[in-house]
Amino acid sequence: MKRKQATATAEVSDPSFGQLDQMDEAVPRPAEVSKNTLIKNGAVVETWAVSLQEIYDNNDLRLDASHYDRQTAAALKQLSKSPYPLRALSAMATINLPSQFVRIWAKDKEHGIPYVNASDLMGLTGIGIFSGSARYLSRQTETDVDALIIREGWLLMTCSGTIGRIFYVPQRLDGWVATHDLIRIIPNKDVPVGFLHAYLSSPVAQQQIAGHTHGGQIDHITHHQIGGVVMPDMPKEKKQAIHIRTMKALDLREKAIAALAEIAEDVKA
Repeated sequence: MKRKQATATAEVSDPSFGQLDQMDEAVPRPAEVSKNTLIKNGAVVETWAVSLQEIYDNNDLRLDASHYDRQTAAALKQLSKSPYPLRALSAMATINLPSQFVRIWAKDKEHGIPYVNASDLMGLTGIGIFSGSARYLSRQTETDVDALIIREGWLLMTCSGTIGRIFYVPQRLDGWVATHDLIRIIPNKDVPVGFLHAYLSSPVAQQQIAGHTHGGQIDHITHHQIGGVVMPDMPKEKKQAIHIRTMKALDLREKAIAALAEIAEDVKA
């Protein structure tokens, strides 16, 4: 008798007692559950077909879809309509990429050579200063240091992480050493560097470069792949005209950087 009384008391004191019907009605039914808009509208997945022959004809025998991106195909199709003959970049320039090496740092310029990587170049060619602290590679580094030296008039291209960014080596960086993650592009004597700079920075060339990207967590591209970038072999006069305009723009940037450096010195004073 006492047990029944205790149970009854507990049921009355329970705030949910007598409200189960209301709670059940508050639970949404399947028809009332909001639907995922992606499922409702349907996710858009781009697809396209590539022939087996196209894969076999590809030097890299790549099977990843990004290598056969339709934008890359469109860029090559656009080039095929050019009134000028098409040539590979390797026919217009010497292209090389140093091997990896373990760096030994020197404390200053007297004991080493100024060193740059891609991040440094962004700062040095943009506003004239390092993105971080200046570094110097010791000549005691166990590698062919001379093979790392860059010269005025060369082009450098990023090939790891950020792919395809082009840098012109100005006179103030002549004789510095650069990371192995920068492809060196040395124009042939009859090919104006300004023309190469302009073309390799163009959407048509950049799309080709992006199509060669490979790697798991970090994107990479090789100097052999860059050598296969197709470009129009324009008449000498047209190449020279593009070269002059490009070099004028680069020269103006160098003058602006020099002016900023003078202003910085005035501020220090």
